[in-house]
Amino acid sequence: MPEGEKYFSGSNRVNNLPQALLLAGVFVIGLYLAFFTGFLGIIAYFLLWIASYPVIYAGTCRYCAYYGNKCPVPLEGACVHHFFSRSHKTFGYMQLFWALVAYALRISVPVIAVFLHAAYLPGLAFALVLAAFWIVHLRVTGCPNCVNTSCPLNGRS
Repeated sequence: MPEGEKYFSGSNRVNNLPQALLLAGVFVIGLYLAFFTGFLGIIAYFLLWIASYPVIYAGTCRYCAYYGNKCPVPLEGACVHHFFSRSHKTFGYMQLFWALVAYALRISVPVIAVFLHAAYLPGLAFALVLAAFWIVHLRVTGCPNCVNTSCPLNGRS
């Protein structure tokens, strides 16, 4: 099997549990913050979270060496093949941009709620869980185990 087609060496449910729980925490705390914005904010939160998947699938996941295989981020890389065909172009800064756009969609309503409704304590919890999610992804489960050498975050390129 070519190097770029392997599964993550550390990708399994047990190793990815912290990242999955942190992403679930981001979602739940974000939903709690969306309640501050009322019914329309809650609907917007769900719609933006759902909209983030086509963005990350089309812009990022379909370029990944792990396309259609195990991914440390729940519902992302392992699901992309159901929606978008694989691209054989290089994974680079543009793919990171689309990942940022997807996560901006996911956090927009909670961030608005924090500032419009002075929900600073739940906002702090949201920020800490989101930061922990990214630290775990970038330093523990995702990037350190990745063979996607064209990714700017890999450090092996």
